[in-house]
Amino acid sequence: MPSFRARLTNRFLRMTTKSLWRPGLDIAAVRVHTARMDARLSRRRVTVPTEAITLGGVPCTWFGEPARAERGTLLYLHGGAWCLHLPGVYGRLAARLSDLTGFRVLLVDYRLAPEHPFPAGIDDCYTVYRQLVDDGYSRRPLALAGDSAGGNLSLVTLMRARDGLLPLPDCAALISPATDLTFSGPSARYNAEADPMFSPYAAELLPDNYSPGQDRVNPLLSPLFGNWNGLPPLLFHTGSTEMLLDDSVRAHDRARQAGVEADIEVWNELPHVFHVFEWVPEARVGVEAVAHYIVDRTVRRRAAVAEALGSSVAAPLETDDPPPVFAPRALPLGHY
Repeated sequence: MPSFRARLTNRFLRMTTKSLWRPGLDIAAVRVHTARMDARLSRRRVTVPTEAITLGGVPCTWFGEPARAERGTLLYLHGGAWCLHLPGVYGRLAARLSDLTGFRVLLVDYRLAPEHPFPAGIDDCYTVYRQLVDDGYSRRPLALAGDSAGGNLSLVTLMRARDGLLPLPDCAALISPATDLTFSGPSARYNAEADPMFSPYAAELLPDNYSPGQDRVNPLLSPLFGNWNGLPPLLFHTGSTEMLLDDSVRAHDRARQAGVEADIEVWNELPHVFHVFEWVPEARVGVEAVAHYIVDRTVRRRAAVAEALGSSVAAPLETDDPPPVFAPRALPLGHY
């Protein structure tokens, strides 16, 4: 059973967000609601240094001291159905991940639909990743993470980077990723009522704003149907009552079938991207689990590279930051 705070959060989301989705709703109304949610969820200030920059013409923000990039870099692609951004919420999440991993985190402010429809968002994310590679960040530990639409963009970025023969990150963490814009997964139907945040009306509105007139089977829109060969280790987090549950389950299966190291954790009755609800115990554990995975896989992969090269050239550099410390996971997780 989820924690008491998780159950309260589910009830709150049903009253404030799930009830929002109805015929005739436009993206302007969704943005008003999102701005209110962002203000409610991010009242406390970010506690790490930030730096606004532009990479390849795309606005981004660094979280964490510049020296943390010597330990590693995490590129984070935020969610928001390709149409929305919650800068306060994602700023706090980026800062938390920086503190937990000891990495410097780069949050990308990619262009949003419907003003900038597909492929503007995927082009921005790929441009930033390619610029990081060109600037030498792939020579140090490098990870990619994203949630919801940002999980979709993360997978598309990985596939484009592989096809472009760019060095791939050491791993990627995908939180409630939207991998199938055709909504062919059974959970889109059997979890339609159980999902505390979304309804079928959301599934009709949001992709139409992002990719009007496009064939949603296109792997650049639905990476589930893409080529999974050669991708780095992947972690999937999802909630058991999400309409997008099968987006993670089937993507995990596709990755494993392609020989990719992939793990999935299904959290009992937790809402979409529950990691951002800081007052929920499972959210804190979930963010720690993501951070632990990133540190573990980057260290493991860099050690393997160093061994293959017969040197320690690929090992992470020492910094003045203390090593990250993770609390033991005290809450039960579901695994596939």
